[in-house]
Amino acid sequence: MHQYDDCWLRYDCVVESERLDSYRRRCAHAYVAETAPELSAVRDELRRALPELLGTDPHLWQHPPTTVEGFLAIGTPADMEMIAGSVPVDAVHDLNDGGYLIRSVRWNEMDCLVVTAPTDRGLVYGTFHLLRLLQTGESIEELAIREEPAYEHRLLNQWDTPFHRSVERGYGGESIFDWERLPDLRPRYEDYARLLASVGINGIVLNNVNTTKPSRASANDAFEAFEGWQLLESRRLEDLTGLASLFRRYGIRTYLSVNFASPMLVGDLDTADPEDPAVRAWWREKADEIYDLIPDFGGFLIKADSEGQPGPYDYDRDHVAGANAIAAALQPHGGRVWWRAFVYGSHEDRAVQAYETFEPLDGAFADNVTVQVKNGPIDFQPREPVSTLFGAMAETSLGLELQITGEYTGQGVHATYHLPLWKEVLDFDTHADGEDTPVRSLFDDDGAGIVGVGNVGEDHSWTGQYLAQANLYAFGRVAWSPDRSTEAITEEWVRQTFGTGEDVVDTVCEILQDSWEACIDYETGGLGLMHMMHNGEEYLENHYHPSPAEWPGYHGASTDGIGVDRTETGSGYAAQYPSPIADRYNSVETCPEQYLLFFHHLPWEYELADGTTVVQRLYDNCFAGVAEIKRLRELWHNLAGDIDDRRYHHVAERFDEQLAHAKRWQTVLTSYFYEQSGVPDEHGRVQDE
Repeated sequence: MHQYDDCWLRYDCVVESERLDSYRRRCAHAYVAETAPELSAVRDELRRALPELLGTDPHLWQHPPTTVEGFLAIGTPADMEMIAGSVPVDAVHDLNDGGYLIRSVRWNEMDCLVVTAPTDRGLVYGTFHLLRLLQTGESIEELAIREEPAYEHRLLNQWDTPFHRSVERGYGGESIFDWERLPDLRPRYEDYARLLASVGINGIVLNNVNTTKPSRASANDAFEAFEGWQLLESRRLEDLTGLASLFRRYGIRTYLSVNFASPMLVGDLDTADPEDPAVRAWWREKADEIYDLIPDFGGFLIKADSEGQPGPYDYDRDHVAGANAIAAALQPHGGRVWWRAFVYGSHEDRAVQAYETFEPLDGAFADNVTVQVKNGPIDFQPREPVSTLFGAMAETSLGLELQITGEYTGQGVHATYHLPLWKEVLDFDTHADGEDTPVRSLFDDDGAGIVGVGNVGEDHSWTGQYLAQANLYAFGRVAWSPDRSTEAITEEWVRQTFGTGEDVVDTVCEILQDSWEACIDYETGGLGLMHMMHNGEEYLENHYHPSPAEWPGYHGASTDGIGVDRTETGSGYAAQYPSPIADRYNSVETCPEQYLLFFHHLPWEYELADGTTVVQRLYDNCFAGVAEIKRLRELWHNLAGDIDDRRYHHVAERFDEQLAHAKRWQTVLTSYFYEQSGVPDEHGRVQDE
């Protein structure tokens, strides 16, 4: 019995009799090829899943059975004659890495299912897809499924701090990785690999992007104790081999976040200058050592010249010089550098810096460098406009970085679903190649992809809040298929996690899909405001409590108005977009209301399109956000008795705290808006607080 939740891999028994008969006829006997480590993972998953789903023990055959009604066959066309004879072989070989086919076929008068792919990784994904169909109660009688991932790279960034078991921006408990006990493996590692593979994630960066203590003070003790650079020490690399082997079984490559100054920290050199021959030689030797131990190692994630981390600027070099020197060491092994574009500090408005730093370097990065860009220009805010780098670097492989964990959206307490936010980003038209060039179309080259900052920890729930599991699931599914709708992905997760009862499905889907806009309203007041939270020391974790007076530069509130001028008369951020986007944002008349105060500083009593003033809209939104959380909490309460007690009461308690916290945000923000504007709420609510 696990001491932690099964998340969406619960495999509850199918209860509808006709459907169960169909499933048993085609799946109670399975023939799985035995040609690769990934296929041992497939067999193990079938042994876990099928007895629970079918209510009977399955038979796993080494050869195709001939005396049964039907069976399930999993393998490549080269693995078994039955597959080669029942599916178009050319259609299989045309799939990209990870792609698969699932077919219902007749074979020797038997009803069979075939899961096939050109690679063993694809067989893993195809098997999980089939099990998802069984979990959600879909028919398997006439399947003709063709799936392949939209992007080659679908990575998870763990922000786990080695040797301290803490997770920066993690709200689900300490790290699941017991670094000091490696290479010994825990059952939880395999279950994590299963969760990731089931949604198509194919890479994991094991440790935090912040690998040394920054020079500035921090409120987070763990943030001051990073020692991630030590993972490049030979003894530590040897410890990682077992973990890498386990993830390999599920088609997941391992990566490390490394410190730019590693030649000094690990190699005892007196410089990390990327143009120094000794530095380049050190990186080559270290890469050779890693690949001797982990042949399928993915590469390095590097945060440089940002928030106290060392970088090429220390040697008067640019980011191209820094990234390319390390990429050259990885290139012979097929490894890749993921170089973060999160830099700020030299401009009054941090929004403009990433573009000004990286856009002039377009086309100069090595082929095995991916520039990893956050979805917006500030820092994972509840809502912000899309980064101007998307669409501006056509000659560079880009990675879209999304935050799965809830740093600014209620952390491990609030039920805030991120998929609607991500879809808004992915669907944004960059006009990079004329009209209809959405962000989601920019990552189809071999080095591009999507990256998520993870949210798991040692808690029973994995994520600190059971509903936050939906964010991890949704990240994998949208990274696999960005065209898939929010509604479809959400319903998949709910049906696998809470069952297929229609009342439960409809209610939980509604809670999730309406939660993000509510968070925006009570945490910011909307209209494009952001970064109104606390960053001090008296709380266990910053970015949780309201403190709008602490960071006025981000929202521009003063007695004469609110918002930040980022037009041509201000910081010029809007001009970094191509026309017509720049034109739309530069004009207060055409700027979308959800970004209005991000781009414009306006008087408090400026009238919006419907005649409501800015300050009144901010008041109204804050109160509306609280009212919406009350409504969502009541929806959850209506599920009492339909969900197991443990998860029901856990989420109910979190909703109580979320409502209390939302009220606090409402009080603090509306009081601040009133203090700055001197304009009363026309409904008399703020003065009564």
